[in-house]
Amino acid sequence: MVIVIWGMVYIPHDKFARRARQEGFRARSAYKLLDLQRKFKILKAGDRVLDLGAAPGSWLQVAAGIVGEKGKVVGVDLTPIKPLGLANVSTLQKDILDADMMEFLEAQGYREFDVVLSDVAPNTTGIKERDQALSHELCLRAFEIAKQVLREGGNLVMKVFEGLDTPALIKEAKRHFSSVKLVKPQASTKGSKELYLVARGRQTS
Repeated sequence: MVIVIWGMVYIPHDKFARRARQEGFRARSAYKLLDLQRKFKILKAGDRVLDLGAAPGSWLQVAAGIVGEKGKVVGVDLTPIKPLGLANVSTLQKDILDADMMEFLEAQGYREFDVVLSDVAPNTTGIKERDQALSHELCLRAFEIAKQVLREGGNLVMKVFEGLDTPALIKEAKRHFSSVKLVKPQASTKGSKELYLVARGRQTS
């Protein structure tokens, strides 16, 4: 069975979903981040990582394994994230669109990160134009947060849905990062408009 929602193709019980269950990941999306990590070396041991839209937690699992016990991974989502039982992972319940997002992070003791991850996607309405606008709003918000919390030389991985706004987003990213790529991980389903912006080398001056 194939389910299509606003250009996103879902294939329940595909090989990545089966593999996720076998290997203990909470979602098949774990293999998207693993693929990007193999290609771009986004994460390294000891990194401080902010994961936006982190539920159900598969990217937290991947990142935690890479950064190790000396690293720290902070997951933020509008919905509660079931505890992962990982000592180097903390989760926070918060809407990233809230105006006080930065103050909220600072109040928790988080001011600077080496990597920002964002696999966030909107709750779809079924209205293509509205859903595209919601997705772009989330992309811009994740990008804005990344600019504020990433250290010099830091990295960003952010899900985008290809559309008319995509070229402008890439152009803006190139103003703030030394390397910007738009890629489709192997685990992204064929025919989906889902892409990932991989921006490395944050430039703060």
